[in-house]
Amino acid sequence: MSDRNPPQKKGRAENGFGWTFPDMGEERYIYIAGAHSRARTLQAYIEFLYPDVIVEAYLVDNMAENDPLIGEIPVRLIGSELHINNPVFIGTRGVNQPKMERELRRAGFSQIIPVTVELDRMLRNSYVKKVYRARGREFVMIEELDAGG
Repeated sequence: MSDRNPPQKKGRAENGFGWTFPDMGEERYIYIAGAHSRARTLQAYIEFLYPDVIVEAYLVDNMAENDPLIGEIPVRLIGSELHINNPVFIGTRGVNQPKMERELRRAGFSQIIPVTVELDRMLRNSYVKKVYRARGREFVMIEELDAGG
């Protein structure tokens, strides 16, 4: 656990999540529920799009199927000495999200953001656009093209 005050919930965000990342000065902390490919992809999107956001840990309900670290990020059991005011993104398959959300709520979390198909698409498209911009190119989605030529 880090030595800091827990973040406080803010109002509606411009990022489409329905909240703002907590104002922690220069650093903002979140958790990602899940520790497999969807959660890891989510981490890459968030850290690239929001460089001041720090994934404090991946949260799981069973350590038997998970490594204790992913890169330098710890994998922790839900309910084990966590900052319950941190937002939690649920980075699992949709079918597993209701169970994960119930466990997070039982542990005291209230800022729970399931990564829906729509949110995943928004993050992925924002990620790709930013990568293209960084390379001096423009990324245009098909629906953004002018049908008339």
